[in-house]
Amino acid sequence: MAARLSKWTGGAVLLALLVATLVPFVLLIFFSFKDHLDILIDFWGFPSAIKWENYTVAWEAVQSSIGNSLFVCIVTVLGAVVLGSLSGYVFARHRFPLKGLLYILLIGVMMIPSLLNTVPLYAIIVKLGMTKSFWGLILPYIAGTQLLGILLCRTFFESLPEELFEAARIDGGNEFYIYARIALPLCLPILITIGIVTFLSVYSDYLWPFIVLDQDHQTFTMAAVSLNRSGSSDIGLSFAGYIIGSIPTIVVILFGMKYYIEGMVAGAVKS
Repeated sequence: MAARLSKWTGGAVLLALLVATLVPFVLLIFFSFKDHLDILIDFWGFPSAIKWENYTVAWEAVQSSIGNSLFVCIVTVLGAVVLGSLSGYVFARHRFPLKGLLYILLIGVMMIPSLLNTVPLYAIIVKLGMTKSFWGLILPYIAGTQLLGILLCRTFFESLPEELFEAARIDGGNEFYIYARIALPLCLPILITIGIVTFLSVYSDYLWPFIVLDQDHQTFTMAAVSLNRSGSSDIGLSFAGYIIGSIPTIVVILFGMKYYIEGMVAGAVKS
């Protein structure tokens, strides 16, 4: 009886958490079909008429910014995956002076809050003349996000048997061949994990694009904020824009969640 009561209690708690999680998203969709005046006059009521135009207008307002965000995200993901996996392979399978110290320093960099790096990083970007340019976003993003790749890939590559790499060297394979044809295919779930985490963090970032870019190069987060500026905000239109802009992240999560879980487990635990 006690076990059954505990099971029902746990189920009720999980159901309550699920409802609390889904309610904001349901309301977001609900309000996106309402007119601004309908929301102000009858907040919880059903719309007098479904306003499909919200999505048409919102799409026109955010489509270019979504394209900008996707470009930045894709280039950043590619850079973070390649550099993170390559550095992780070197740390795991090679010996060189100060290897342990360098790895500790890399881990230490991950402990520094990103806000503390904003001012010096912006000074560097200004010196390089990369303001109002997507590269002013991409290069710092790659530098910061590859650290997770180094950590996960190093742990995974260290767990692989040395005989696997020795056999490839005996067959005449050089280091790049071993890295590209043996190491990378084996850590595909980890690479997808790195890509998902990088994509989500870059796509949702607002502060750094706001500092570096102008309105002609704005990302989706900048466009979403501009949709909801005081004095000209339309709640239904803004919510429609948020939904449209969230579609890329939903697609990435749906298609990559299986590999994300496998990658986190494989990269965090040595066999």
